[in-house]
Amino acid sequence: MKISEEQIPELIRNGKDKEVIPHLYKKVFPLVENYIRKNSGRKEDASDVFQDCLLLFYKQVIKNTFDPKYRVYGYLYRISINLWINKIKKEQRIQYLETVGDEAFEEEPSPWDRPPERTDENVIKSLFSGIGEKCVELLTNTVYYNLMMEDIMIRMGFSSVDAVKMQQQRCKQKLIKEIENNPALADKLKGI
Repeated sequence: MKISEEQIPELIRNGKDKEVIPHLYKKVFPLVENYIRKNSGRKEDASDVFQDCLLLFYKQVIKNTFDPKYRVYGYLYRISINLWINKIKKEQRIQYLETVGDEAFEEEPSPWDRPPERTDENVIKSLFSGIGEKCVELLTNTVYYNLMMEDIMIRMGFSSVDAVKMQQQRCKQKLIKEIENNPALADKLKGI
């Protein structure tokens, strides 16, 4: 069966993924593998990343959040690249923490190394309880994990990168209002 790029989402929705998966591996995987191998990865890494990419793509197609304006092959390639870049960033952060080790802090430990006190944890929990779980997840992905907007779009099921950016702004505004409306909480945050 000859499959065109435009037919792929519909075939997935109709449960004909047994034809689609080999087709996508034939068309897109070699490009993904080539990129990952050129950027300090192995074939196994490429397989893992491409499988994760396909899972994200399938979820979007099934939930009808995949935007048909995107070309499927380019979309899968771009998502795979973003997943690889995020994986490398995360590994580099872990390696950096491992190489710094205890010797960098032998003389005087940093105040950031101490575990948060119960009161610190309670202040932070009460701050975030007012903005909602989705906002907490979004802000964590953008600020703490520094994920790319495309990756957040896929992970959280947004329809576009613009939708992610708009929601991020709303969440920031909610957080600012939460702090403004609770001066006692703001004072406690200054003490953390």
